[in-house]
Amino acid sequence: MTKSIIPYVLISIAVVTLATAILGNQVVYAASPPQIIVAAPTTVIYTPGTPVYNPYAPSNLVGTVMTYLPLALYNPFTGKFYPVLAENWTVQLFPNGSALFTIYLRPGLYWYNGSATIPFTAWDVYAYFYIGIKSLYWYTPWINLTYVDEDIRVINDTTIQFLFQKWTPMIPYWMLPSWISTPYEVWKPIVDKLKTMNYTQAAKYSVNVTEFVAPYWGLNPYYLSYISTTYFDYTLEPQSLLSAWMQVFPINSWFLYNPTAIDWYVGGNTQAMSAFLAGKANWGFVGLSLQQVATLNKSGTVSVYLSPDFSAFGITVNPWYGWPFNNPVFREALCYVINRSEVVAAWGLNLPDYYPEPVLSYTVNLYPSSFSDVLVPCSYNPTKAAQMLESLGLKKVNGYWSFPNGTPITLYVYGPSGWTDWMTMASDAVEQLQAFGFKASLIGQDVGVYWGTTIPESQYQAAV
Repeated sequence: MTKSIIPYVLISIAVVTLATAILGNQVVYAASPPQIIVAAPTTVIYTPGTPVYNPYAPSNLVGTVMTYLPLALYNPFTGKFYPVLAENWTVQLFPNGSALFTIYLRPGLYWYNGSATIPFTAWDVYAYFYIGIKSLYWYTPWINLTYVDEDIRVINDTTIQFLFQKWTPMIPYWMLPSWISTPYEVWKPIVDKLKTMNYTQAAKYSVNVTEFVAPYWGLNPYYLSYISTTYFDYTLEPQSLLSAWMQVFPINSWFLYNPTAIDWYVGGNTQAMSAFLAGKANWGFVGLSLQQVATLNKSGTVSVYLSPDFSAFGITVNPWYGWPFNNPVFREALCYVINRSEVVAAWGLNLPDYYPEPVLSYTVNLYPSSFSDVLVPCSYNPTKAAQMLESLGLKKVNGYWSFPNGTPITLYVYGPSGWTDWMTMASDAVEQLQAFGFKASLIGQDVGVYWGTTIPESQYQAAV
């Protein structure tokens, strides 16, 4: 719906306990690195004994407990990757349209759980992708599930190859940012069982995959030393392990490798702001209004750095809710209802995007025509929207768009309540839907429930 520059805020408390406190143009170094307390503007639902470290489980904390790293980090501003777990990768294209994607991994890295270590190897990468492809149908139709056991190959401890029967230049952008979050030794029993199955049997076995309770292993300069429903404590790895990470992130000379850190999940951006003002947190990356930024700047205790966030946001309509939500004409009609300039103006912005793609616009041309042909650019045109709805047999009854039997169509839009920018703009979009004649409502949910349950389990009619 919108592509915009959103003012996100990087915040630190300027007190003497900071490793570096910026006072004007002078940088002052403290005697010893302190504990960093991050005010994270979200909530976490943590239940011991559930698959929280399982990357395939819909309720995992893999995306929240940041003790995992990807094969490579992608910079959308430069279009380049920063190698992390992988050192390099190559693509060999063949005349029949297939391709061999080879990933070369860094040697010398270790998994750590606070007491024991396991070497990081290509088998860890193998387990992650093999399970996802064979039991959860990842990367179809580009990889042939019938031959997946032969098409993923570990060459040695630092080299793995994937043979794709069909190739799209987007595959590296999908695979390289993947987090490798559990060692091969943990998944080996499941891998061995999947190897005895065809892909139809493996799909049925996927329930066992998603419900598996994996033990904690960290792959990061910091390991998770304490976890609760509110706080996650991280401790720096021993020097023997940290030396290898210095090759990946050589930042210790900047005094940024603090010995401990806490992620404090405060619930939302406004709660994070309160924590900064009270001196209870000394770092955070949050989305605030310009008025809130002004309040922080006036406090005299907070250093605020504005960071432009070029991002896309929209509302998706869930086709699983049946007709007319599963009809592309209905969904396209909704696209013509929304004035995107008005939506972004609700957050003080002026850069709407009228291309309702589920990917960033500059990557659309990299997709095969079978995918890109179904992307329909649309502008603000309520007259056309009404004509399309009427073509489906829908009609207005007492001012509301209704089913052919006269029952009003309700549209419940869900969103993460702590994400102020999204919810502000979504509120404007929903008000436009209401003015057009839909019984529409915006429902703000706890952030953890929204991302941990509502979205992965498809429990929404429409969602931000």
